[in-house]
Amino acid sequence: MKHSIARIAHHRGKGALRAIIGLLVAAGVSGVTPAYSQSSSDRAFLEWAIQIEIQQQGMGRIAQRRAKIPGVRELGTYLLERHSEAESRLRQVAGRLGVALSNTLSATHLRVQRRFTSIPSANFDAGFIRHEIGDYRYFIAHFEAAAASRNASIRQYATNELVSLKQDQTRILTLAHQAS
Repeated sequence: MKHSIARIAHHRGKGALRAIIGLLVAAGVSGVTPAYSQSSSDRAFLEWAIQIEIQQQGMGRIAQRRAKIPGVRELGTYLLERHSEAESRLRQVAGRLGVALSNTLSATHLRVQRRFTSIPSANFDAGFIRHEIGDYRYFIAHFEAAAASRNASIRQYATNELVSLKQDQTRILTLAHQAS
């Protein structure tokens, strides 16, 4: 089939190829996502989101090791597991769209993690909770924007993740209230 599509595209131009891909997508043929359907903002969202998923896993590990309050340690375990699963889902979406995502944290995100490994133990739990409250506000705002993407794969991913992010935010706010 690829050979036939390539031959049509060569003879008829890119418009024919786009039309064929559009028909395949509309027909539900899996694994076909037109490259032209992703915008620079969609790509930026994917690249930003992978940083968040990797960072939250690292923050979870730090909380598991450093937290004194059992609820904060449990939150760390939860963050590690949840964001590992979210990373897997994100990589699947990016793979379908042909976007290669980083496996390492940016310098900015590494600095955040280093800061939390050096906070005095007595201040760690409160600082960690405050940080996560702020992060989740930021995450939700970005995912809400991505949920309006014209790209169906990104829109669906963002919409689905928003449900979990809002539940996570409630969990963190409840923990903050209990710890105060």
